[in-house]
Amino acid sequence: MQREVGIALMKRALAIMEDQWPEMANAHMQVPLEYYNSQEIAEREREIFETSPLALVAASELSKPNDYLVRTAVGRSILLTRDSEGEAHAFLNYCRHRGAEPVQGCGNARSFSCPYHAWTYDTRGRLMGMPLGDRYEGLDRSALGLVELSSEERHGFIWVVLRPDSPIDVAAHLGDLDTEIASLGCDRMTYYNSLQEEPLALNWKGVTEGLLEGLHVPYVHAGTFALNPQAAAIDLAFYDAIGAHVRYGLPMFGPDDVARIRATPETQWDPASSIGCVWWISPGLLLAQELYGLIYADLTPGSNVSEAVFRYGWLSPTTEAPEGMASPEEMAARAAQAVSQDQPVWETCGRGLTHGAHDSTLIGRNEKGVQLLHESVARQIGYEGLRYC
Repeated sequence: MQREVGIALMKRALAIMEDQWPEMANAHMQVPLEYYNSQEIAEREREIFETSPLALVAASELSKPNDYLVRTAVGRSILLTRDSEGEAHAFLNYCRHRGAEPVQGCGNARSFSCPYHAWTYDTRGRLMGMPLGDRYEGLDRSALGLVELSSEERHGFIWVVLRPDSPIDVAAHLGDLDTEIASLGCDRMTYYNSLQEEPLALNWKGVTEGLLEGLHVPYVHAGTFALNPQAAAIDLAFYDAIGAHVRYGLPMFGPDDVARIRATPETQWDPASSIGCVWWISPGLLLAQELYGLIYADLTPGSNVSEAVFRYGWLSPTTEAPEGMASPEEMAARAAQAVSQDQPVWETCGRGLTHGAHDSTLIGRNEKGVQLLHESVARQIGYEGLRYC
């Protein structure tokens, strides 16, 4: 994080720790259930997912020439490759012959043979050949490669726009967050998978809500994070809307540390170890500082309005844990355990949002990050139904 930003956030963290009071929204928010259940609203949201840059994989997942990986995103099979020259690509993973998916899983290969009729493509998506090739004399094979999607490798991720022929500009998408995300150093981190692609029976916004507040942590994750809700001020946080995105931050120190920090010259402050931040990058990327690395979560709508698809993992700047801390593999396993605890609760929320007799959910003033999420999505899709009380 840029130092001037970190110092400004430190001052806010000190203030909320001194006051034992979070940064609050101006009013409570009521979110109508139609916002989670309407097919028409879901279609408008899919438009955002199809036209925005999505960080589909960490760049470290394609670390070597000819590495490949297949992802599912908003109902599409996406083939991501790193060609022999080291350049990353993204393709719709559908054979130009009859539409079968030529590639499954991940690995390292110079070419891919479709399992249906053995049409073969290289890591640049070019059609290299097919059985009985002389029967296809006269076809322009250069026009029959896999459909390539706009992609960009930036800040340690490979970003993709899912709609063919759409432009990509990740820096413009991130806006004022671009430098801040660059400063996290994800391009020097290695991805450790926690959850490959998990379908969740809940609207994607309902899942995102749980990633932008800590109120549930001592109740849902009591055995994982061991927070006592009576001893820990679990809602002490600061929040910012940055363009379409949200930053949510927490002091990583206690009330007894405030005087010591204030007595230390600002030039000696260490924001990186004193505050922890979570970034929701619209529409479906979440990055969260945790100990010496980062949580990296990818969330997209599922096959219907009441389903989401969640991919979750941990980014580590080192293969060896700092002294006294869990290894990267153990951190990824802990992240998987946390999601396994969240999932059954999230899915009860999904049933409540679908079948509840109440007409709206309530987002409190102390859940400002969740309010900023909904306000961002509502602005982007032109939804005017959010209410305040």
